[in-house]
Amino acid sequence: MPKSNIVRITDHPDSIILNAFELKDRRALLAKGKSRNYEKGEVIFSRGDEGSWVLLIEEGLVEISMVSITGRKSVINHMEKGEILGEVSLFDQEGRSAEAVALTPVSGTVVTRQSVFEMLKNNNEAYFSIIKTLCTRVRNASDMFETLALTSANARLARCLMRMADKWGQRNTDGSIQIKQHFSQAELGEVAGVARENVNRHLQGWVHDQLIQIEEGDIILLDPDKLSDIAEL
Repeated sequence: MPKSNIVRITDHPDSIILNAFELKDRRALLAKGKSRNYEKGEVIFSRGDEGSWVLLIEEGLVEISMVSITGRKSVINHMEKGEILGEVSLFDQEGRSAEAVALTPVSGTVVTRQSVFEMLKNNNEAYFSIIKTLCTRVRNASDMFETLALTSANARLARCLMRMADKWGQRNTDGSIQIKQHFSQAELGEVAGVARENVNRHLQGWVHDQLIQIEEGDIILLDPDKLSDIAEL
């Protein structure tokens, strides 16, 4: 793979593992890994699979989802270049808690639990950093469940768009934000917990009210402040 495609090891905004280590230790850890490629639509792991490794995503987009006992699919997250997939199972040594699917061709570096634990020996600062990050994720999960339980469908969809704008948004000179990652209405519904037909109804309503614009697959937030109010943020 060309060097220009390799993610910089200093850029891991939400990695339990890599953010815990000094730069030299990050380099040493990733040097122990092996390259892996996945085709579009390929299942990277399924719920319940053994979780003895993590994947540093170097190219591509991965969807993390769960299916309820009634068969309803809920999308938990989308992960991309620079993020690490599968960290929780690595530490609790339980099965995978969700399914991960490559939405595009994905390439990355696989690092085993043994390699991570070897790096953690006699490194108390890294352990405390990991504990702090895990506690933050527990709080975030609690906030997510509260959102699904207490907010209306249009608020959940607005929050979904605001989160996507934070991650994939490009701010224009007029103050609007263009979400550069494309998602279908069905996929937006799976993330927000809203039926696809209701996603379409809310989006068209916001287009009519000039809160958003849909242009060649991109969603442009014309009035992010108003959408934030709808999202009850």
